[in-house]
Amino acid sequence: MLSMNRWRTLAVAVALGLVLPGARAMAQGATGTVGGKVTDEQGAAVAGAQVTVEQTGKGAVTGANGVYSVEAVPTGSHVVRVRIIGYRSQTKTVSVASGREATADFTLAVDPLKLEAVVVTGTESPRTKLETSNATTVLSAGDLVQAAPRSTTEALRYVPGFTRVESSGGEVNENITMRGILGVEYVMFMEDGLPVFPTMHTFFMNADNLFRMDENIERVEVVRGAGSALFGSNTPGAIVNLINKTGGPEVQGSLMAYGGTGALARTDFNVNGPIGQDWRFNVGGYYRYNRGVRDPGFPGTTGGQFKGSITRNFGNGYFRTSLKIIDDRNQFILDLPFTGGLGSSPQYVPGFSNTGSMNTNEGNGITVPTPDGQLTLPLDNGLRTKAYWLTASAGFNLAQGWNIENSAQIMQNQQEWNAIVPFDVMPAATFVNSYLTGYWGGYAGGVLKNTGKIPKSASIDSITLNGTPAYTLTYPNVLNANGAATAYNNANGLLAPGGEWHVAKPLSAFQDQLTFRKSLEGGHSLSLGLYFANYSQTNNWYFTDILTDVQDNPHFVDLNVNNANVVFHFKSPTSGVDSSFTQTLTNFAATKGGFRRFVSNYVNGSGQTTVFSAVLGGSFKLSEKVRADLGVRYENDDYVQTSQNTTTTPVAGDTVNSLTFYDQVAWGQSASYRHFARNIGDWAGSIGLNYALTDQTSVYVLGSRAYKMPALDEFLNASAQQQVSLLGSKRNWTGEVGLKHASRNFGVTLDGFYTVLKDIVSQGLVTDPVTGLPIWIIQANPEVRSYGLELEGSGHLPNSGFGAVTNWTLLRAEYASCPTGAAGTVQTCPTGADVGTLLSGVPPIVGNLAVTYGSRSGASLDADFHFVDRRCTSAIGCTNKLPTYTYLNLGAQYVIPSNGITIRADLLNAYQSIGLEEGNPRLSLVGGFTSSLFLARPILPRALQVSMGYRF
Repeated sequence: MLSMNRWRTLAVAVALGLVLPGARAMAQGATGTVGGKVTDEQGAAVAGAQVTVEQTGKGAVTGANGVYSVEAVPTGSHVVRVRIIGYRSQTKTVSVASGREATADFTLAVDPLKLEAVVVTGTESPRTKLETSNATTVLSAGDLVQAAPRSTTEALRYVPGFTRVESSGGEVNENITMRGILGVEYVMFMEDGLPVFPTMHTFFMNADNLFRMDENIERVEVVRGAGSALFGSNTPGAIVNLINKTGGPEVQGSLMAYGGTGALARTDFNVNGPIGQDWRFNVGGYYRYNRGVRDPGFPGTTGGQFKGSITRNFGNGYFRTSLKIIDDRNQFILDLPFTGGLGSSPQYVPGFSNTGSMNTNEGNGITVPTPDGQLTLPLDNGLRTKAYWLTASAGFNLAQGWNIENSAQIMQNQQEWNAIVPFDVMPAATFVNSYLTGYWGGYAGGVLKNTGKIPKSASIDSITLNGTPAYTLTYPNVLNANGAATAYNNANGLLAPGGEWHVAKPLSAFQDQLTFRKSLEGGHSLSLGLYFANYSQTNNWYFTDILTDVQDNPHFVDLNVNNANVVFHFKSPTSGVDSSFTQTLTNFAATKGGFRRFVSNYVNGSGQTTVFSAVLGGSFKLSEKVRADLGVRYENDDYVQTSQNTTTTPVAGDTVNSLTFYDQVAWGQSASYRHFARNIGDWAGSIGLNYALTDQTSVYVLGSRAYKMPALDEFLNASAQQQVSLLGSKRNWTGEVGLKHASRNFGVTLDGFYTVLKDIVSQGLVTDPVTGLPIWIIQANPEVRSYGLELEGSGHLPNSGFGAVTNWTLLRAEYASCPTGAAGTVQTCPTGADVGTLLSGVPPIVGNLAVTYGSRSGASLDADFHFVDRRCTSAIGCTNKLPTYTYLNLGAQYVIPSNGITIRADLLNAYQSIGLEEGNPRLSLVGGFTSSLFLARPILPRALQVSMGYRF
């Protein structure tokens, strides 16, 4: 029971709560309301537009029906501004009377290419696209819906300059390329101005694993080419900045539900708005389940993301804290089997379908023996990101034109990479011959030397077969009624040697970005930025070698050599006379449980990198029409890496120098490690001019010198200091000139570029063409260059509902130098290549055309056509080419403005295009394929996706 005193206290508190707001209102003076409706030129409601009453701090957001209301506006004359990406901003003057509503309706005109959109990426201060001295593209939330991207990066097909944008591997870890020569490691992905990780590429994890597209995204700003070098570490290619919602003056949100092909089920939500007068919040995320458009034989993709932020606004600035959590598993799809060579219409091998996958449930959750016990292979984890990011940021406008902003972030991630990796596809008899004379023969030659059957100092010249080997193939995981393995019975008669790889990669990072800006009289500004980061990562790699047949969700296969005579040819080390030794195999088990080798590659390493960089820049208004932007950035990276040495260790009761290969595993050598340290510094500089020809047209010219620091992982597999010394910064020079124009009904940008990349060192796993074993290579490469044109256009037919957006890139990417000299002393070109030889994987033309139609009733249709020209398949010349391909996406949408409901359907890859995005990279040393049977990675097959959403 409340005492009388407590009742009295409560009554006083309630009374004060009722009286004080009225007293505050009287103290603030008389107020009224501003309200109205925002529509487009077709008369359709525009939802989500920001409406502000200038100089008052008051505002609102239009609802699904386009209506808004701003309350408590002081009486008098005010300017009301409406702004939303994709439309030109508009203002009206209203007179507000006490206790009355002033009406201001707006009809917004489309902003072609969003050239009036204010961008914050790649500029010294917020500026419209038309005013920037760089190539910038803005993708609105509506653009992302229309793009219906099947990967975290596929929406970048709407941005010119990206010469490789695809989703052939699934939702994440995609390959992207800017201007033909700048791969994923040269493109920085940011969220709200901070990198998602201090380096954009590590082995088995690209940066696109670390973000997801969902309802939290307000827009995406992309700055490409020379202008990006100053505004992020290691960014000579482009900056892609995902900008999240933070909450406006009114509560708004959305709830979306998706379903589709591959048993897709996904739910997205977002809610944001005010918490009191000066506080804002945003919260949202998604969860989805999807077996996969290419069925892996188990649930391939499950998980989701959560984001939340709270912002405190002050009169001169803000403070914000935000949290992002991702726990997501994504199937990773690698190369698939094709036949008939690289013609214009590639075909899957018999028995393999459009929705097939070389993943299989037979590889999920199985174990192999190791010296430390059993190793589990969690194939269904796929590409797993289990991470959080905690960020705090603040910005304040100080006296005399000063501004200071700081963002600090910590993150941790338990990253995994799990996949079945096909190496090649071939008839069974071809595989058996290759296995005996290459894969197993290379190992057995060493055993025969160790046991004295071949002189230890002899060099084996070749390995051949005497007669035709007799063999038996069985399915170890497909048993008959008696529990015995059944016989191989695939009608296509094919086998696929490959690997099942498990990579565990814990990472963590801290980063802090501090920026000072000073506005000067005359429209000039200066800025100083300081960036610090420390990131660490551990690498545990377990590669197994397997053998499967070739079909949708293949079976593991065991090979038993019934009888074979394997001949080892060598020269006598004493007499030089040709000699040979014949090893006869009888009832020889070449594999066990489908494994050719339980562990063929083992890596255990850890390290950390400390990054410090500083950038000094300025923007100078030289006249009413001319603005100059220039700056310089210096960076220093300090690397420390430790890696365990490996040795071959027999398991499962086998012994050293046994002819059985599958149980001779690569494993860590006890108390034996390699330690490397390296310190690298480099600088970037950029200068650009923007000249406003008219209010609607501007031209710009831009030049830069940029760099790309090594990722920490690049030191992981180095075996000697000489290799470590090869790993320096890669340098890039770029020049470009561009034109931007926006009229009432259309907009266009056109730019030409020339870019050179030098000091390149590449690494990767390839298949040894002699032994068939996987080998890791570290090699210097000659400098490369590309030059071309980028076109971006947008327009609409007035009062018709028809609109179109297109972008095209035309370029040539080639070797810029081919020096000669002794191997290892110069950066030579691949055999058969010369200056001007085209680079592999780069199309000379790539483009996208999206056409839309919207009716006044709320119904809309869109079609999205993508074109990719043919490309060379490997680094040793352009004899073999991946064929030209196209695909078409179709979409339909109906919006019911009165209740905020949206219904949408997308048919992706409508005519089932088999576009090849990658020849087999692990056969790059032999031209990308070995016969008319070959592996390649096609784009994802046709899929239907439907959604229903509610916005408020």
